[in-house]
Order: sequence, then structure tokens, then C-alpha cells
Amino acid sequence: MTSGIKIVFDTCAVIKLLKGDYELSSLGIDVNEVCPYISVITRMELTAKADIKSEEEMVICNFITDVTVFPLDDSVERKAIEIRRATKLKLPDCIIAATAIVLDAVLITDDPHLLNLSFPGYIVKAIQ
Repeated sequence: MTSGIKIVFDTCAVIKLLKGDYELSSLGIDVNEVCPYISVITRMELTAKADIKSEEEMVICNFITDVTVFPLDDSVERKAIEIRRATKLKLPDCIIAATAIVLDAVLITDDPHLLNLSFPGYIVKAIQ
């Protein structure tokens, strides 16, 4: 992992990436120039699946090891509250969007609510 463009993966983007439904290169992102992050919320959503199979859990755990999990700190909390008050998005989505804003990163998602969010400092890229 080198210094470069910071990206935050939404939960659905991680799931589709791990299934092979898209590649970062298809989004015009050079994998060698990426600093990948996920929100602690995304880590929780990925690992909390009740009927997860051991192979699937291993793939998810390996992915989590290869990215930086950004915590729910005071700056993310304040920004998530600001987004929630302004938009009425669900709180987990607000936290994920706030994580991207605080990191000055691009959010990768296919969630229509997050794709349609307009908020200062928020940059989003749709997975194809």
C-alpha cells in the first residue's frame, strides 16, 4: 500500500469487490496508488452476518487485514450527526459518509442513498 488516493469502501462495495463483481481499475482507480479504508461500521456489518460460512469469513478477515479500519472518533461522530440532521439518512450510512469526509477520501458504493447524498466535502464514486 502506497500513499495516494484515499478511498473508503461502503459495505456493499466490499461484498461486491470480494465476489469479483468489479475491480478498482474499472472505476479508473490504480490499485497501486490507493490507501484503502473502511469504517468501523463496515467492519461490523461484514463480520456480524449470522449465517456466515467459514470460507466467506476468512476472505472477509483477510480483506479487513489489508485495509485500515477507521474508528468512530469525535470528528466522525460530529460529522455523522451533522449529516443525519441535514439529510435523514440512516445513522450507519451517515457514519460511513462522515468517515470519508473526515479522511478527505472518495467513498466507493452502489447504495443509492449514499450516491445521491450532497454534502460539503463529500466525494462518491459509483461501482459499475
